[in-house]
Amino acid sequence: MQTVRASAGAYHYDIILENGLTGRLGDRLNEHLHPRRALVVTDENVNRLYGGRVLRSLEAADIRAEALVLKAGGYPATLDALREISNRMAALQLGREDALIVMGGGSLCDTGGYAAWNYRDVVRLVQVPTTLIGMADWAVGGKTAMEYKPGSRMIGSFFPPTLALIDPQTTATMPDREFFSGMGEVIKCGCAADAALFHLLETLSGRAAVEARMEEIAWRCLEIKRPLVGEGWQRAMLGHSVGHAIETAQRYRGLLHGEAVGVGMLTVARHGEHLGLTTRGTAGRIADCLSRYRLPLEADVAPETMQARLHALGVSLDIAVPERVGWTGVHHVDNAFLINAWFGGL
Repeated sequence: MQTVRASAGAYHYDIILENGLTGRLGDRLNEHLHPRRALVVTDENVNRLYGGRVLRSLEAADIRAEALVLKAGGYPATLDALREISNRMAALQLGREDALIVMGGGSLCDTGGYAAWNYRDVVRLVQVPTTLIGMADWAVGGKTAMEYKPGSRMIGSFFPPTLALIDPQTTATMPDREFFSGMGEVIKCGCAADAALFHLLETLSGRAAVEARMEEIAWRCLEIKRPLVGEGWQRAMLGHSVGHAIETAQRYRGLLHGEAVGVGMLTVARHGEHLGLTTRGTAGRIADCLSRYRLPLEADVAPETMQARLHALGVSLDIAVPERVGWTGVHHVDNAFLINAWFGGL
C-alpha cells in the first residue's frame, strides 16, 4: 500500500494506491474517516465486477452501506444521473458523518463529485476511480463536470474528495480501447515530467506487460501530478488544449479523451520542433510510443470546425510544449500558435 498527499488549492487529501484495495475498502475507510453509513454510486458494469466485493467489505467494517447502480454508457454524465444521485442522497439524509463513495470511470466520478458539491449538507466524498485514465488523471485535482447537452460539459465545479482509493488491478477488466486511451494520459505524464517513465513505456510490449507494472505506473503518474501548482500544473496539461478542441469539435463522440490528448501532444511537439522549442526527434519518439499502445496519431475533424474550436480557446494563452522527453516548458503564445500547429504552419 502506498499513500500520497494531493493538493487542490488550499485543500489536501490522501490518495491510497493498493493492489486488491476494492476488497479492503471498508478497512481503509475506517482508518481514515470512520463513516457511519455509505452510499456507493456506481454503474451496471462496475457493479457487476466489483459491487458485491465492495459492499461485503463495508459491511465487514461495520459501515451501513447501500448501492445506487446507474445505467452504463453515457448516462452517468447526464443531468438525469445527477438528479438520481441527489435524490438518493436526500432520501437517505446523508450528513457529515456519512460517505458518498463514487466508484467508476471519469464521467461517473465527475458527476458524483458534482452531486456532493451541490448537496444541501456536508458529506464526505470518496472517489474510487476504476479506469486507468481515472488513476492517472482524474484522481488528482478535484475537477467535476456535467454534460447539460450532447457534446458540452460546461457545468462544473472544483470539489476535491475527502479521500481517493485506487486499486490498480481494476484496469485488468477494462475494454482494450478504453485501456489504451488511458495509456495516452500515462504517456503524457512521462513526456511532460518523467523521462524514466517514458523510457519504460517504450520498452514494454503489450497490455499484459503494462498490467504487470500497473501499480508502479499509476504511482509514478500520481507522483508527477500531485505537487504541481501554477506553471507546474500547466506542464501536466500537455496536449490538452488541442485535445479538448478535438473532443468538442467531435462533440465527445469521436476520439476518447486519452486518444485526443495523445494527438494534441504530438501536434504541439511537431510544431515545437519546427520553431526550435523542442529537441529534434522528440515528436518521433512520441509518435512511436503512441503507436505502440494503439493510439491514433491524427484526428478526423473538418478543417473549418477545428479552426473554430481552436479560435474559441482564446487569443492569448499558456501552452505546454515538450522541450525534450521528460521536460515540458510553458509558453505564453497567441492563438496562431495552435492554428499553425494543427494546420502545419499554413
